[in-house]
Amino acid sequence: MSKKLENIDIEVNELKGKNLPTWEVIIPNQKSIGLIEKVEGRYRATTTKTSNALFANSLESSINDLLSYFTLHEK
Repeated sequence: MSKKLENIDIEVNELKGKNLPTWEVIIPNQKSIGLIEKVEGRYRATTTKTSNALFANSLESSINDLLSYFTLHEK
């Protein structure tokens, strides 16, 4: 059994006026899939649907973790 890979177009928007550096990851014209905040040198991604927290050491890794979680659990 193989899983078909698909590309997901996303936008990463920095949100201004927050206490912590914060980015929102969205699928254009659909929905937000999560928020990423920089907390004490690490990046915490919180899924929009289930509020699960995923931690990473870089913004890029955090975005990838959020996309992987979304693809596996929320689509």
